[in-house]
Amino acid sequence: MKIKNLKEKITGFHYKKTFSFLELPLYILFFIPSVFYSLIINLKNFFYKIEVLKEGKSKAKIICIGNLTTGGVGKTPIVIEFCKYLSAKGKKIASLSRGYGGKLKGINVIKDFEDNILSNDASIIGDEVQLIAQNSTPEHNFAVITSSNRLNGANYAYENLGAEVILMDDGFSNRKIKKDLTILLFDSEKFIGNGFLLPLGPLRESLSEAKRADIIIIVDKNSNKNLSGAVKFLEEKFRKPVFVSKFIVDYFYNIKTGEKIESTAIKDVFAFCGIGSPEQFYNYLKDFNLIGKKSYNDHYSYKKEDIETILNEAKNAKYIITTEKDAVKIKDLIPTSAKIFAMKLKPELDFESILKDFTA
Repeated sequence: MKIKNLKEKITGFHYKKTFSFLELPLYILFFIPSVFYSLIINLKNFFYKIEVLKEGKSKAKIICIGNLTTGGVGKTPIVIEFCKYLSAKGKKIASLSRGYGGKLKGINVIKDFEDNILSNDASIIGDEVQLIAQNSTPEHNFAVITSSNRLNGANYAYENLGAEVILMDDGFSNRKIKKDLTILLFDSEKFIGNGFLLPLGPLRESLSEAKRADIIIIVDKNSNKNLSGAVKFLEEKFRKPVFVSKFIVDYFYNIKTGEKIESTAIKDVFAFCGIGSPEQFYNYLKDFNLIGKKSYNDHYSYKKEDIETILNEAKNAKYIITTEKDAVKIKDLIPTSAKIFAMKLKPELDFESILKDFTA
């Protein structure tokens, strides 16, 4: 079985509520590792609770935006919007990521406040980091840092760049750094999947650990669902403020030239992506007459041959559409004559209510 097919099978298994008899071997295979993983995670959290292990305090204020499950919730776009909002308020903001998918080690300043950029190569710095850096503009100016050691990265941003507030992209399970505000995201469709911890399910930690969050946001990606029941459940269970953030299509843009195109002009599209939840992306394009699609693994590193294959498969489409996350990896691979567009999604967030008790 190909690795891609195996990953798709496991992901499908993680988000099914019931198991068929044919899936019993997979359940047995993952059950024991899941039990051991659960013991390790619970033991770690217990040691932090009784302060045998202690969270390190950064000199900067830390806002952590994370989730309990593996991938595909929408953290990075929300981190970007928080960075833009707070920088517009006059704060010196830095985003802090682990740099997943990149090749850099240690602490790296991907972009500083003077627009000095370390690299525009997503294969080096990571696709999500590249997307964040791409959204830091003179109008919304914030720094972008990567570091596997979040505490060291945060302190470096404070001491060397003067960053007042650090936005952590992911890191809910990282207990080595103390957060001043923890925002936990749930996907409105997938929620906690089958409810099991890795590798039997998609959970990094049990749902009960949501008690460590200050704010909960349900991310609604074009589901058209009434989420009042989910909001009430989370509010009553964890006694935390719960918000809903809808992701809406803002516009489309030519990846090669940057030219913006309004949504009303888009029709008869072929879509491709390499993200954690491809079907959620494709659902947005159904209203634009989606006539074909092609999926790759999450964080996939595209090659020139992949673009040639996509262009060939999409020859009957009027527009070829991908995600912003994929766009940063393929710009230099696209032939000058080819027109491939990215869809810009924008999360709707009530920043005033979410941040009302947060002081920078």
